[in-house]
Amino acid sequence: MQLQFEDRFTSIFRLRIPLPPFITDTKPHDPEMKETGWSTHPSEHLKPNQISFEDGEAYIARKDIINIFTDGSKIEHGVGAAFCVLTIDIWAYQWSAKLNDNNTVFQAELTALHEAVIYASHLPNHNTSKIHVDNRASIMASSNSMSTNETARKIFKILLSNPRIKVSWVKAHAGNIGNERVDQLAKDATQHGQPYSHTKLPKPYIKGLLRKRMLEEWQTSWKNGDTGRKIYNIMPSVSLRPTNWIREDIIFFSQHGPFPAYLKRFHLSDSDYCSCGGIDTALHYATECIYTVSWHIRKPAPNFEQKWLKRVANNLVSRQKIRGIIKFISENRDLFRPP
Repeated sequence: MQLQFEDRFTSIFRLRIPLPPFITDTKPHDPEMKETGWSTHPSEHLKPNQISFEDGEAYIARKDIINIFTDGSKIEHGVGAAFCVLTIDIWAYQWSAKLNDNNTVFQAELTALHEAVIYASHLPNHNTSKIHVDNRASIMASSNSMSTNETARKIFKILLSNPRIKVSWVKAHAGNIGNERVDQLAKDATQHGQPYSHTKLPKPYIKGLLRKRMLEEWQTSWKNGDTGRKIYNIMPSVSLRPTNWIREDIIFFSQHGPFPAYLKRFHLSDSDYCSCGGIDTALHYATECIYTVSWHIRKPAPNFEQKWLKRVANNLVSRQKIRGIIKFISENRDLFRPP
């Protein structure tokens, strides 16, 4: 199943091959792709004063600077991005959009910053713009010429060609009027913003989608299969979480091991009875066989055998006893063969 998952993931992300509709409607151009190498020539850098991780609230009072505030939001209603422009104490412009519900808040933050730098790049050349962002990660990605994020690279290139645009971190939820305003705009956009389709689906979402589909197929195959029914009765639901079963656990619950009944199927034993006279079942060895009395577990009522097996499988103390039984049988096979 893991191999199948990797094949599907590779088809979309590396080979750009569409998958059958019954698996997913996601097309190869829908997911966000990882960028490699340098976004520009290594000799090109942003100006030292273009990026600041110190709180930029002091710039808001200056009349010679156009202050732009950006924010992204992801709540139960959806994902939104927004920016607003403060010029000489006047809210001159605002923008907001609703992203795909499967986009991440980091993508929303980058989208807002990207739209803000595009807006600032179209302002007259004599204007200096200060973009205030309350997300450090998006600033770091956008100021890195080797960022693997496609949107971050676009932001970097715009900043590189427009040194009058500066980006500064601002503390969130600290009473900053611009940050509070754009925060509300982004939240409102999660429900009422104009649809924004330029931000692609994140890689974790695609992985989760393929993993979910893989588990559904696996569950159907496991439920309708012809083999492994003893294990199915104990574990009817598939899961990616490890069971922590060791060899002895598997032998006991599947009954594929050094048992007379199993050996008889391959003509290695003449009888499917234990040498003590009992019927060769897992329950027999765990509760009544005279040779395994040191590891016995209380025998269940006849109608509760299946529940008993599930309980034993999920109880570490009981499994330790089971392991002792299997090791003893494996080391003393002749003792259990019927005469």
